[in-house]
Amino acid sequence: MNNFSIRYKFILFTSLLIIFIGVASCWFFSSQIKKQLEEELMKRGYSLIVQLAQDGEVKDSMSVAQRAFFDEPIMRLRKLDRDQELAFWRVLLVPDNVLLEEKEQWIKTEVNSIPVFFNPENISEPVFNIISTDHGEQFYNFVAPVHEKRTITEEEFAAQIFSLDKKYVDEDNKLLGIVQIGLSPRRIDKKMQSVLWTSSIPLGFIIVFMGIGVSYFIARSVVKPVENLVKLTDRVASGDLDQTVEIRSGDEIGMLASRFNQMTKSLRRLMDDKENVMNTLKDLNRELSTINTELVQTNEQLNETQERLIRTEKLAAVGTLASGVSHELRNPLGAIKNAVFFLKRKLSDNKLPGADERVLQFLDIMDDEIDRSNKIINDLLGFASLAKLKKIPFDITEIIEEALTRAKEIKENIIISKKFQPNLPKVMIDANQMGQIFINLIENACHAMTDGGELQICTRKNNDDLEIEFSDSGCGIPNKEIKKIFDPLFTTRPDGVGMGLAVCHWIIQKHEGTIDVESQEGKGTRFVIKLPLEKQECMR
Repeated sequence: MNNFSIRYKFILFTSLLIIFIGVASCWFFSSQIKKQLEEELMKRGYSLIVQLAQDGEVKDSMSVAQRAFFDEPIMRLRKLDRDQELAFWRVLLVPDNVLLEEKEQWIKTEVNSIPVFFNPENISEPVFNIISTDHGEQFYNFVAPVHEKRTITEEEFAAQIFSLDKKYVDEDNKLLGIVQIGLSPRRIDKKMQSVLWTSSIPLGFIIVFMGIGVSYFIARSVVKPVENLVKLTDRVASGDLDQTVEIRSGDEIGMLASRFNQMTKSLRRLMDDKENVMNTLKDLNRELSTINTELVQTNEQLNETQERLIRTEKLAAVGTLASGVSHELRNPLGAIKNAVFFLKRKLSDNKLPGADERVLQFLDIMDDEIDRSNKIINDLLGFASLAKLKKIPFDITEIIEEALTRAKEIKENIIISKKFQPNLPKVMIDANQMGQIFINLIENACHAMTDGGELQICTRKNNDDLEIEFSDSGCGIPNKEIKKIFDPLFTTRPDGVGMGLAVCHWIIQKHEGTIDVESQEGKGTRFVIKLPLEKQECMR
């Protein structure tokens, strides 16, 4: 539907609307005719049943219970049925004795299978209902009570025959029984078929064809100018601004054409101005692009220098603090450790009777914390002593193997996968400090895999660099913390100092290399170290 033009959409929707109106009109016309025919059939049925019930011979026959006397009344009834709508008739005596049951030959349904639907003793006036049989036939069923014969005036007889509003009840006479007749609506069906084929369907076709013709005429006179305008708009959109629309009327279509011509004229003027401005901007852009390139390069260099300076200042401050404070802390910690050792020995030899057992537990805790404090001091002193590198050509695979044997955090539930590229060239490095970096990264990875996992270590030559990759399947690093992990004194471990990765970064920078990190929280972390192969001189 979206690919159809507005003309076809207009014709389609207008035609559908007119078809709907035509069908609705034909249906309404047919339903009114059918309703009128049904009302006429009901009036005839009431008239026939009342006449039969008031017939004197019928009353005499029912009084003596002789069905032979019904021939004349039935003949008169059939003569009044000019349209041959009478299908069956029945006479019942009180309480429920069938005196007469007959039908027309063209009726398939047996009369005895058609119920009365009414209790003879409860009927006081003619009643009506519609019956549908198993043979697919439908009858308008009329039932009326029959009372003992009495003399009535001609006015009363006429009123009972032609006026349905008159009460038929004669409560003073004895109830003899009921009479029942059934009228077939086949004449209505034939009449409705005739109306359908001679009136409704031709009228519907006339309305549809007239509607389609009117909608086509309207579409041609209204939509076609709009389609022409759309084609010209496409040409203008493709860059042809010399298009104009011929104004043929003063209505809204003509106003639209006039506005279109004004728009194209304004666009031509704007395009000329745009060309002049674009030429000027191109000249300026060439000059600015050169300046911008230089500024970007300068800015990147300044950012790198600033970050390097900030990190160097932090490391220098930490180094100064470590060298000044660490020696002052070692002596009191050594004295406390000796005191703890002395107390534990006294308590273990039972030289202090009555001592609480928890005292030994607390002394063990103090001893562990003293060792932890000494480790922190040693880490700080080790960082403060990082002054010069002693670089010699070394096989990086040997340093990794040695680091794996020295790492203390490797547990049994951690799998080590090694993918070392063979025949790698030697690289100029400080083997001791580089080994310390590898130990730090291995222990950090193992610490992140508390429930076990896999640590994968890979080495490869990539262009002029030697790459070492450490990948774990641990808990990962949050995004908000990943940019801080190389800062001094930043740590996420409760027992950490925050110097390990900072020292790693500093040492790798001294080797003129880089260390990059990629991490996804809950899936693991990946460190990649790149060391240059082409520079063979030691860093001073």
